Amino acid sequence: MTVLSIVWNDIMPLLVFIWAGWFLDSKFKLDLGTYSKLIVLIMLPCFIFFNLYRYEGSEADLLLLPAAIILIVLQYILSAGLSHALGLRKEVRDEFKAVSTFSNSGHIGAALIMLIFTHPPFAEGASHPYLSEAMGAMAILMIIMNICVNVFGAALIRSHGASVSEFFLYLLKMPALYAAVLAFILKMAEIPLQHTFLWPVFIHFNGAFFILVTITIGIQLHRSRLKKPDFSMISSMALKLIVMPLLAFCLLEIPGSALGIRNAVAEQVFFLFAAIPSSMTLIIYGAEYKDDSSYITQSVLFNTVCGIITVTGAIYISRLLFPLGM
Repeated sequence: MTVLSIVWNDIMPLLVFIWAGWFLDSKFKLDLGTYSKLIVLIMLPCFIFFNLYRYEGSEADLLLLPAAIILIVLQYILSAGLSHALGLRKEVRDEFKAVSTFSNSGHIGAALIMLIFTHPPFAEGASHPYLSEAMGAMAILMIIMNICVNVFGAALIRSHGASVSEFFLYLLKMPALYAAVLAFILKMAEIPLQHTFLWPVFIHFNGAFFILVTITIGIQLHRSRLKKPDFSMISSMALKLIVMPLLAFCLLEIPGSALGIRNAVAEQVFFLFAAIPSSMTLIIYGAEYKDDSSYITQSVLFNTVCGIITVTGAIYISRLLFPLGM
C-alpha cells in the first residue's frame, strides 16, 4: 500500500502535468525556447532564492555541498571507466558520461521534493513541518548540479574541455548563482521579507515552478521519439538510476562521521537527488552543438522513462533507510 501511495501522491502529479505538456504541444506547437528561457532566467532563480532564504537547516547541512561534489566526481569516474570498457568512440563516450552523471534535479527533483513533503507521512493538512528544510537542502544541491550541467555537461557535449575563462563566463551567466548569493546576503544581514509584498509572490512562484517545469518536460518528450535502446544506453541508465543512489548511500553511511550529515531530512533529499534521471538540458545542448544529437536524446529519454519506476523505488527505500517521524 505504501508503494501505491507513493505512486499516487508523488509520481502521478508529475505524470499529469508532463502529459499536459505533451498534449498541449501536440495541439498548439508551443514555443519550447520561451518556456526554457522563462524557467532558467526567472522561475529557477526565484525558486532557489526563496527556498534558500527561508531555509532554517543546521550549519552541518552545508556539508551537502562537498558530499554532492564527491558524489558527482565518483559517478563521473565510473562512467568514464565504463565508457572505455564498452569500446565507445570518443564523441559517444563524452555523451555517455554526461547522461550518466548529470541529473534533472532542477526540474523533476525540485518538483518531487515539493510533492513528497506536502502530504502524509511528512505533512498533515496545511502543516508542512519539513518542507522548508527539504526544499532548502534541494536548493543547495540544485546549485551544484546546475553548475555541473551548464558548465561541464555543455563542455562534454561539445566534445572538448572548457577553458578557465569559459568556465567563469558560464558561471557569470547563471542567474541562479546570483539568486543564491543574494539569498545568503539577505539572510546573514537579517533583512526580513516575510511582511513585504514580495513574500506572497515568491510563495506563488513555488507552485508555478512545479507546474511549468513538468509541462516543459512533456513538451520535450513530445518532440522526441523513444526508440529501442542499445546496450550502452541501458548501461548509462543503470549507472544513473541505480549505481548513483548506491554511491549516495555509501557516502551517507560509510564515511558518515567525516561528512557529518546526520539529519534525516537532508539524508532523504540527498539520496533522492542522486536517484533523479538524466538532465533534459543535455538534449538542448545536443541540438545546439551536434549535427546528430540522436544518441544523447534517446539516452536521456530512455533514462527518464525508466526513472518513473526507479524513482518510485528510491522514495520508498529512502523512508526505510532514513526514517523520519511526525
